[in-house]
Amino acid sequence: MEARGWLLALWLQGLALLWGRAGIGLAQLSTTASPAPAQACSEFSQKSCEECLKNVSCLWCYTNNTCIDYPIRSILPLSSLCSLSNARWGICWSSGPDEEEERLARKREERRLQSLQRKHERKLKHDEIRKKYGLLQDSDNPYSRFENE
Repeated sequence: MEARGWLLALWLQGLALLWGRAGIGLAQLSTTASPAPAQACSEFSQKSCEECLKNVSCLWCYTNNTCIDYPIRSILPLSSLCSLSNARWGICWSSGPDEEEERLARKREERRLQSLQRKHERKLKHDEIRKKYGLLQDSDNPYSRFENE
């Protein structure tokens, strides 16, 4: 599941780059125009990811907060420039995939605990019914002799 979400994020970033518009994403839509092409991407280093990616030909690297020219000869940026997990192009996301995974894990754990509670309540109810009809054995001696009348 984690890999699928990561690939989706990567696909969306590439799609935004191909469309030639920075900031197109699920949570943000930027209507500002790109800076003049005369501005080099390196001028945006040590600023912010959003500033860097206003120019669609730039790539932001979170490792060292640098803005570099996107390597147009390769589909994905080379790991020598920036590790893929720390590279952003087209879209800056403040909440990364890790936060989404944590949220999903919390929901999954809540559902599991609710399921266990319902299972325990069902067992108590079934034990009450068994006791009512004499089908519940004594917990003190579960191996009592069966008597046939």
